[in-house]
Amino acid sequence: MIALCLIRLAMLEAGSLANVTVAQLSFSRALTETRLFLKTLLATAEILLWSSLYAAFVLCCSRHRVQCKPDRHFSRDRQLYRKKSRGIVEPRRKGRKRKSVLRSVPESETVKSETIKDSKDRVFLLS
Repeated sequence: MIALCLIRLAMLEAGSLANVTVAQLSFSRALTETRLFLKTLLATAEILLWSSLYAAFVLCCSRHRVQCKPDRHFSRDRQLYRKKSRGIVEPRRKGRKRKSVLRSVPESETVKSETIKDSKDRVFLLS
């Protein structure tokens, strides 16, 4: 959480440098720049260079904007999104599920024959 807040603060500085809002800057690119910044910072033994490295880091963060793609709206539910992309989404019914209704089943459906006849009147045993 501390790293997240520090990255957001750096993005705030980058947004004021580029005259854009923080929402227009890409967090994922800022995270990548943060990783590169920390590697460079740990490799540099000269403490006096750290402020210039931070200024370069903020400048790099200000260059990465969010790619605005209008007419793209995705559901946050990933499972629902996957089902939609595969074409297997069923419309949700509102309310309670219906109670099963008992129906009378014809006797021919309940009792299955153990034999079958083919077109030449030969009898075959099914079991």
